[in-house]
Order: sequence, then structure tokens, then C-alpha cells
Amino acid sequence: MCNSYNINKLLLAALISCFLMLSVQAADLITTKQLPPPDYSQPDSWLALPAHPSAAMRTPHGAGFSNLQSVARADVFYIHPTTSMRDDLLNAPFDDAEATKVGELMLLTQATPFNALARIYAPRYRQVTLSLYQQDEETQQAPNNHAYADVLTAFNYYVKHYNDGRPFFLVGHSQGTNHAQRLLSEAIQGTPLAKQLIAAYLPGQPIPLSVFRDDLTDMPPCTRPAQIGCVAIWETFGENTDADLDAWQENGYWNRARQRWMGASGQPLVNINPVSWDTRKPSTPASQHRGAVPFGAHDTFAHVLPQLVAVRDDGRYSYVSPAPLPAEHFNDGDVFGGTNYHVFDIALFWLDIRENARLRLNAWMQHNNQQQPLLEPGATASAKLGQPWRYQLKAHNQVGIYSADKLPSGLLLNSKTGLISGIPQQTGTFALHLTVSNTHGSDHGELALTVAP
Repeated sequence: MCNSYNINKLLLAALISCFLMLSVQAADLITTKQLPPPDYSQPDSWLALPAHPSAAMRTPHGAGFSNLQSVARADVFYIHPTTSMRDDLLNAPFDDAEATKVGELMLLTQATPFNALARIYAPRYRQVTLSLYQQDEETQQAPNNHAYADVLTAFNYYVKHYNDGRPFFLVGHSQGTNHAQRLLSEAIQGTPLAKQLIAAYLPGQPIPLSVFRDDLTDMPPCTRPAQIGCVAIWETFGENTDADLDAWQENGYWNRARQRWMGASGQPLVNINPVSWDTRKPSTPASQHRGAVPFGAHDTFAHVLPQLVAVRDDGRYSYVSPAPLPAEHFNDGDVFGGTNYHVFDIALFWLDIRENARLRLNAWMQHNNQQQPLLEPGATASAKLGQPWRYQLKAHNQVGIYSADKLPSGLLLNSKTGLISGIPQQTGTFALHLTVSNTHGSDHGELALTVAP
């Protein structure tokens, strides 16, 4: 597991390279060898399981957020991006040591936005390696199918042995998004699981609008913040980017009608602003940005950076400004150069995703007539030392009892009204664990309370 926030330079270079999805100079054909399949009944076949320590349990150090998987009401099935740099195989062993190290880093920034409200399941799989993207489209078919077969097997095992009828999110990035899109098509749509799906978060790949017109007809693109049963898609570039966006559209997606992986060139795409989550609000100022976590720099995942970027969605991509991003917090090793922020698709919107996921979970619970209290989104608050402070906890459905652990001295919670008030007597950031209960059940949430001098 990741036991340090400092990233070894060689490992960072491997991590960044894994995202390179553009064509490179042709190489000698690499033969895919037969590799032992994962056994998903064994914990070692998973990067993350709720009962086993992993990077998915972490939160930014000292930022006041909480890993609440032990009391979560929902699940996440997370599919990691390409993490193998092997040049001798087109599919990597699922237990490849170097790929696993990079996979744990991806858990750190890509799965953790959900650990305050969902248990996280993340399979290892015989992923396609970076070498595959040196090959032509025909050569890419079998290795991608091979990788997807593992993901499908892992998902079916999760459903049978772990899910137990709970609502779930489907989350992926880059190669993981490819496999997740196909899972939606072949394993979720048209089954009882479709009613359990809260939403899918699938950034990092160009997915054409035709996928939803011709295939995912019951799972539309997300267009509203509290929409459920939908698919949220975005790709991130700097404003006035110098990236070759036409070449970027050559990246693959699953075409069910043609039963092949193919590029999206020339097709209208799907995209959402991952701050507003609303197609009626394609542009948001930096003041509305909830927060990013640094990535690729010395302070990777060490804290949260609020109000960092303004965002503009043009229907194909999400553009952020200022650009370039602060180099002391975001570094892709100059692999893409300029303002292609594929590497940061999730890290840039870590807290925005965390709060939006709670909003969608609450909407799913209400849609399914759940009567226990539902804490509203809102994961941060601030107060000043020695000055009177009041904060009203809010929840849907009737609340019988409010409670909060780890309140700083000088503050008290009214257990009947949910009002926190008093005069803070100590500075710092406090990770409050909130609970609301009634006769139908309870809900758990977090509040990162910062008391400033």
C-alpha cells in the first residue's frame, strides 16, 4: 500500500506514462502470453476491499475528512486505468508488482473521493499494457477483450458475494472507463442492477453521444447534479490548450453494434462540468470549485486546494483556468506537455466529486422511499478562535437524534435540533463524524471544521 505521500520519481514517471493513449512509432509485434487469471475469492486479487487495509481508506492528511466505509450505505466498484509499463506483453499479469504500486497510487486519488459514503471494491485485472497502444486497431481488439473479461468476472463476483442488494457507484478512468462503459452495456443495463446504480463517474476517455443513442438508452449522460442512473463523463484540458484534440478523439470506446473497440474521431462527444454537474451551467468561477488534491508533486494528496480553478464545458471537454496549473502542486512529468490534464481528471475535482456523490446517493435513497435521515452534502466549515460560531446540520427526513464526535473545546451540539454553537477554544482542523438517526435507521457523514486564529 502507499505508506508515504512522497512519490519516487521513477514510479511517478511510470504512472504518468500509463496515461499516454496517443499513437507512437510502430514497434515489433508483441505476443500476448497466457497468464493465470485472478481468483476473485482471494483478497490478493483485489486492490481494495472494505475489510482489508488499502490506499482507498486514506484521506488527505490533516484535512479533516473521514474514511467511513465501515458504516457506509452504498458501494463503489472502481476500475483503475493503465498502470503497467511492460513492453514484453500486451496484457500484464494481474499481480505484476510495479503495476500494483502504480495502481495503489490511483486508489489514493481516484477512489478516495467516495470513502465517506461507500465501501470501495477495486479489482486487479490482466490489463492491457502501454505497449498495446503502439499497435493498430485490429491488434488492440483481443487484448482489450481479455482485460474486460477479468473486469466482468470481478464485477459478477462482487455482485454475488459482496453487494447484497446495496446501491452502488461505478467509477473508472481512462482504460478503466472503457471497461466500465462496456459493463454498463452488457452487465447492468436491462438487469435489476440498473435500479441499484446510483450513477457512474467515467472521466478520461472520449465517449460519443451515439453510445447513449444506440446502446445505453436507459442510462443517459448526467445533465443535473442530483440525477441518478446516469453517466458523468468529462475530460480536462487547460483553457486555450495546445493539445491536439482531434488526435485525442482517436482514443477507443466500446461499440456494441460492431462488437469492437474503436476511435471516436469526428463524432459528437459527451461532457459535463465536474463542478456544477449541470449542462445548464457550463461555466463556473473558481469561487465555486470545492477542491482539488495535489498530484505528481511533493505534496501529492497531502491537503485540499479549494477555489483553485474556473471550469468551462464546451460539450466535448472541460477547460480549466488558470492554465497552466501550479507546478508546485500538479506535475505530469511533461509527458503530455502544456495543458492536457488527463492525469488530473479526478484529482482536480476530488472534493467536488465527494460532495456530488452524497447528493446523488441521497436522491437515490429518496427515490426508493428510504425513511432514515439523510445528511445533506457540505463537507467543510470554518470558524475563528474565540468568536461565537453557529452551524446548523441539515438532513432530509425526520431526525430523532443528532450526534457529532471530536467537537473542539468550546462547541456543543444540540442533539435534538442539530445546531452546533459556542466559542471555539482551540485552533486546527477537526474531523467531525456526524450521525443522524430515527426509528427507521441512521446516516453517517463528515464535517471538516477548520478553526483559524
